[in-house]
Amino acid sequence: MNELNRFLREDYKKWYENEYLYEMKDGVYESVTMGEYIEKVNYLATYLINKGYKGKNIGIYSPNSIPWMIFDVAVMNYVGLSIGLSKDWNVDNLDYSIGKCDIACLFYSKTLEGKVLEAKDKNKDLKIICIEEEFEKILEEGKALCKGMFELEPKDSDTPAKIVFTSGSTSFPKAVMLSIGNIYSSYEALGKRIKVDENDVCYLFLPLNHTYGSIFNFLYSFVFGYKVYLSGGNTANMAKEMAMVRPTVFCAVPLVFLKFHEAAVKLNIPLKMLLGGRLRYVFCGGSNLDHKIRQAYIDQGMYLMNAYALSETSSGFAIDYPEVDDMDSAGTLLEYVDAKVIDPDADGIGELAIKGPNVFKGYYADEEATKRAFDKDGFFLTGDLGKIVGDKVYVKGRKDTMIVLMNGENVSAKRISEKVMESSPDISSVKAYMRDGYLTCDIYVDGKDKLDQDFQKVIDKVNMGLSKFEKIRKFNVMDKSALLKG
Repeated sequence: MNELNRFLREDYKKWYENEYLYEMKDGVYESVTMGEYIEKVNYLATYLINKGYKGKNIGIYSPNSIPWMIFDVAVMNYVGLSIGLSKDWNVDNLDYSIGKCDIACLFYSKTLEGKVLEAKDKNKDLKIICIEEEFEKILEEGKALCKGMFELEPKDSDTPAKIVFTSGSTSFPKAVMLSIGNIYSSYEALGKRIKVDENDVCYLFLPLNHTYGSIFNFLYSFVFGYKVYLSGGNTANMAKEMAMVRPTVFCAVPLVFLKFHEAAVKLNIPLKMLLGGRLRYVFCGGSNLDHKIRQAYIDQGMYLMNAYALSETSSGFAIDYPEVDDMDSAGTLLEYVDAKVIDPDADGIGELAIKGPNVFKGYYADEEATKRAFDKDGFFLTGDLGKIVGDKVYVKGRKDTMIVLMNGENVSAKRISEKVMESSPDISSVKAYMRDGYLTCDIYVDGKDKLDQDFQKVIDKVNMGLSKFEKIRKFNVMDKSALLKG
């Protein structure tokens, strides 16, 4: 059964008049109801099918927005493959993804037009559509063509419906194909952990082209009915926006939670109040928070739960239950998955592997990479090192990023990178590796104006918290525009 289509039909009847999605426009949140949203999904799908895009791959290159959310569901459920592209990609990455994924039509934000037009010059057959200039006209045309709600044939649940890109390191990210069955495989497990309904509010900060923000924050809103407010995109305004929104659900990465905690201490105000005053369920992905920081959230009545997963597992693998009883765990295994540890050492640590309905359909146009991603028993090989004790998952690092030092000591490149990332809000990404016998870091900053900062002081501070074997000896600082070059 196509769960997405089922929820759309049910929600249209049940929550038609409910205010649903909110987007910031000129300092004010504007909304659409659930009914309006679902109608626009049908109108856009009708338009695209009428224009001959049935079965085609269609991309969106834009910051988070309501049109993004209309596009994603319309294409996934009725048309072809929905492909979300990172707004931070440069022209080379955009051009590569268009060719790699056979994108026939690209919806884009006016703010990214320069890069889109340059990529268009290299892809003459690509149809491009500016959201700000054409989206409303397309919806009107689709509405005129639409013969009735839910008249279009929905996609088979097991057919690839969406492409998300892995987090690339030294090469361009892989294109992960997810089906609607993959995407909706985890909502029952989530429902065991949290109790939310149409009275709840989710503040969506994570990018929609990533799996957790797209699936657990957005697409699962059809299951539970909660409202979704989009972040305006400027992290400096998050506290102001959360005061307006007063969310009950929020998901982010450790650095965000750390910064909110620091701000609360500096301003001498309750942490929960800084986050709007109503937060109950708080999810942290990427890595574990410092125990004291996490406890500060818990002490103020917020369930701060670790979530561990990969794009290839539709962001489902392990999520804490609200009453956290193990600060070191990356989460509790989702109930429907079969997970194991491959070649565990004396401490039970080996490569984490998983099998279940959440596991992806393969990498687009890359059969060899897909084959390498699974063992002979059909388990997806995560590349993460860790252990499983009972139903608790513990992640220790990446299999392919364990650095062997000249003295034979092993250190985790992921751990080193995370420590540097946490040291400054201006750092977008970090790569740690060995070069000429020295542990080296490439540091990517958000904006060329940040290049002149004294990063030696940053590294010195990081090194104070590392063992003698882990200390960073050399580093390079670059603008993040160079990060995704394949």
